[in-house]
Amino acid sequence: MRNSEIKNHFIPHTSYLIPFLLFSLLLSPFSLFAQQPFIDIDEAAQNRIMASSVQNCDFHVGLNLNQLSIIENNRQIPAFGLYENQWDTLYIRNEKIEIPFFDNQLKIMLVQDGNTPFAFPISGVVSTGFIKHKGRQHAGVDFTVQKNEPVVACFDGVVRIAKKFEEYGNTVVIRHYNGLETVYARLDYVYVKTGQKVSAGDLIGYVGGKNNIMHFETRFLNEFFNPEKMINFLERKLQSNILILTPNDFMDTQSVYHTVEQGETIYKICAKHNISEQQLRSLNNIKSDHIEIGQKLRIR
Repeated sequence: MRNSEIKNHFIPHTSYLIPFLLFSLLLSPFSLFAQQPFIDIDEAAQNRIMASSVQNCDFHVGLNLNQLSIIENNRQIPAFGLYENQWDTLYIRNEKIEIPFFDNQLKIMLVQDGNTPFAFPISGVVSTGFIKHKGRQHAGVDFTVQKNEPVVACFDGVVRIAKKFEEYGNTVVIRHYNGLETVYARLDYVYVKTGQKVSAGDLIGYVGGKNNIMHFETRFLNEFFNPEKMINFLERKLQSNILILTPNDFMDTQSVYHTVEQGETIYKICAKHNISEQQLRSLNNIKSDHIEIGQKLRIR
């Protein structure tokens, strides 16, 4: 509207103006009543990821692929035998592996001789912890971040995944030499490639451009546990150099997965594992009859 039009524009009576402003405020996405963003990533979201296609990450144009240190054979994959030779570069979660508890405990040394010490992953602060949300377990913690914050690797390891998923967005998964895996999701840019060796504190991406939340998870043998068991988020350091976990720390130790083979259909998979088609579809959020070879489906 031009200045001349503004001068001649009718100004309503204040009795009409105040209700109008209040109504506009309630409709505004920037309303005072807006809630803190929450990334609702839980087991159901992970099942949907395994049933959907993966995409390439948004890589930064300045990434020099020729200078990256990439593993050359399976012997360089961290904890390869512990994971029963699994090295899935497409999906965050793999088939179930029995966790080797001894007297209902699992002890993991976090920083070992020859490994770079722990690095806190981001300068942001935890906004959502490892909590129940809508009756489901939040799979990790969410960090509130400022604009263009760098994200770094927590420990030495190798990048298992650098992919884009629906709920997780641009995601990096790093497997570490003690068998732990850390997950960094909702990144804006990714600075690593699958198979790349990283050290604690190495830059793996940026967040705080499109997204103001980073989702972070800690895992062992494909099962997630509360990151606060390992990290003191207030003091930004490890709780201890020895991580002690029990069966109760793993929220989903009973899940079982099936990898789709050539010629298999939903009907054949259900018959093989003695579950109903409705159960299979519900567990994996499958709405069509289309499944792909190599796709992982949760059956329990």
